[in-house]
Amino acid sequence: MSFADKVILITGSGRGMGAEVARAFAQESATVCVADLDEVRAKSVATGITKQGGKARAFHTDVRIDASVKAMFEKIGSEFGGLDVLVNMAGGYGEAFRRSDETPADEWDMVIDSNLKGSFLCAKYAVPLMRKKGGGRIINFSSNAGRTVSPLLGCSYTAAKAGVIGLSRHLAKEFAHESILVNTVAPGPVDGDRLADLLDHSGKNTLASQIPIGRLATSGDIAPVVLFLASNAASFMTGAILDVNGGYVLA
Repeated sequence: MSFADKVILITGSGRGMGAEVARAFAQESATVCVADLDEVRAKSVATGITKQGGKARAFHTDVRIDASVKAMFEKIGSEFGGLDVLVNMAGGYGEAFRRSDETPADEWDMVIDSNLKGSFLCAKYAVPLMRKKGGGRIINFSSNAGRTVSPLLGCSYTAAKAGVIGLSRHLAKEFAHESILVNTVAPGPVDGDRLADLLDHSGKNTLASQIPIGRLATSGDIAPVVLFLASNAASFMTGAILDVNGGYVLA
């Protein structure tokens, strides 16, 4: 599953799952663009990759803002001549167990914009760069929340992640004839920085007990699925949703 000579952009890759995906692509000889709202984190991940002999470039980007996203893609086009794979992993979230009738409007806007609008904006600017390469892959991140409802986060997160699935389906049908394939990964709860922000040890154990496989996911469970969707092995897949949730949601 070599990605030599391929240019891969992963948004939200300054930590956690995104950073693991970036490192996984780099290990398979890809040129990796590490994009994150936190510039320090993005540079740290990119530097770590290059120190291990990989090829990486950090981008400080706010996926909620059109001008910020456009500027990033202009730099990618100028520096690399095109883009082969976009992985949309950036996305914020609100307070745990927030009731819908107590959700502030600004929290709703942040969650929708960072997850759904950000995925749209990145896809919008990725498509022209993929045309230059004769095709490409867009891999959007939804969640078990988008398949049912979030067990932890509010209606904003559930709505945003359901919206990502709808966006993916539309893009898949629209661009299939140009060999731009669009698929969705819908992870279950992942044991990492984000979950640590939301739950204590006891809470994580309770959540894990609800998963048929009997444990939370790790970033290492997610990264190979992303590489599969980006590889030639998935060349006849578009508009698909891959549930990586240990049986938490049985679609």
